[in-house]
Amino acid sequence: MAATFESTPPPRTSSSPASLKRKRAGSDTQPPTPPLSANDPEGTRLLSRAVNVLSTAATALSQATILYESDHVARNGLLQAVEVITGVNQAGGKLIVCGVGKSGLVGRKMVATMKSLGIASTFMHAAEALHGDLGDIRKNDAMMFISYSGKTAELMALLDHIPSHIPILAITSHTNPSDCPLLDGRPNGILLPAPIHELEETSFGVCAPTTSTTVTIAVGDMLALTVAESLHQEETKSVFRRNHPGGAIGAKSRRIELKDVEIVVKECSGIVTPPAL
Repeated sequence: MAATFESTPPPRTSSSPASLKRKRAGSDTQPPTPPLSANDPEGTRLLSRAVNVLSTAATALSQATILYESDHVARNGLLQAVEVITGVNQAGGKLIVCGVGKSGLVGRKMVATMKSLGIASTFMHAAEALHGDLGDIRKNDAMMFISYSGKTAELMALLDHIPSHIPILAITSHTNPSDCPLLDGRPNGILLPAPIHELEETSFGVCAPTTSTTVTIAVGDMLALTVAESLHQEETKSVFRRNHPGGAIGAKSRRIELKDVEIVVKECSGIVTPPAL
């Protein structure tokens, strides 16, 4: 008869998976990090940083306001820009806004605003322009460059390829057209200054476009609304309603229109008595 042996399971040691799992769970779990609070040092530091960003932007916008209130170069540049953009629109042309990087994104926003205000405009990426998009330029158009430095390489490379009769506008940090490389050789070039009171690296320790793009957006908004006033005058609001039927803005416009119709109906609902013969 063959002998039978009963196998006994090995004793569970402290290094078994279950034991290790319990050990890790018991020894490695750290208490959760408490949420940031305005009362703790880290929260105070971050809030101070955030408020400084807003304060710096507000100061830059205030300085830009003073510039366009008092500086004859800035004021004349704005009026010339309004005249040119109004003129090309009335002649069936358009404003071509050109930029790269963050300035390009700002330019796209400007074009979107102008289109909603009935101002014919389009965006052209500087790199794509050299690869065929220059064909978008027509004889009645104008071109506006956006560049804080005023000498962005991709924009400078376009200058020799833009017909001399095309008006050139530039939004840069310069306050005098003669100092702006993008307007060099263009005696009729128009400068829209968008300087900032201190460099972003000085303000925040990093030269990421922040204050400069904020001011550039504001100058673009100023230009768009001023051109709309010149182009449409008292019809600006109705042009905007017609071009922006979607979203909350469109819904608000429809409510206003319905209210206006209701008022007209009420005014016309009375019975008119014919004159006695």
